Amino acid sequence: MGILLHGANGSPFVRKVRVILEEKSLSYEQDPLVPFGVSDEYKQKSPLGKIPCLEDDDYVLPDSSCIGSYLERAYPKPELYPEDARGLGRALWFEEYGDTKLVEVCTVPFFERIIRKGFLKQAPDEAKVRQVLSETAPPVFDYLEGQLGDADYLVGGLFSIADIAIASPFRNLRLAGEDLDVTRWPKLSALLERVLSRPSFKAISADEEAFFSGGG
Repeated sequence: MGILLHGANGSPFVRKVRVILEEKSLSYEQDPLVPFGVSDEYKQKSPLGKIPCLEDDDYVLPDSSCIGSYLERAYPKPELYPEDARGLGRALWFEEYGDTKLVEVCTVPFFERIIRKGFLKQAPDEAKVRQVLSETAPPVFDYLEGQLGDADYLVGGLFSIADIAIASPFRNLRLAGEDLDVTRWPKLSALLERVLSRPSFKAISADEEAFFSGGG
């Protein structure tokens, strides 16, 4: 059977797992499942009804963070999680921050302008988008800017799950037509350019652009 990934393009969590699979040069098939009205059969695999969910032969595992940890142990090269305890702890923290607070911020413009407008055929709530971008997002971006110092990547100067998890929600922000102010957040902007230009992200971005171009 090989590897099967359940989850539609556009989800920052599905994207995170796809990048890991691409970075590790693992072949996989993707089931573009959307997390709405999922079947009882799927809930047997992912009890919360969320995406992504991974099947590796007869092994089934939901949740992007759990999947990432599994893939690192099952397919350890190249390493995407730091080996030392402190580096690992820091990387896992950034993964959590990316999956929660950053996703919360970046999802609003994406949902309003891509999902609501393009797929639901409803008028986007631009006031809500402006409020998030002007009030909620800047402190989040300020925090990440302050964590970089002079390093190219978030943990130990090496590319890791931390950078994948932070860059993935920003990809949704770009799909919504927004980007960082490079003068206010120069280090974070440079990190995103560095990470999003990797072949793993670029291949997935091409798939996403083809998918969402049909949504409008």
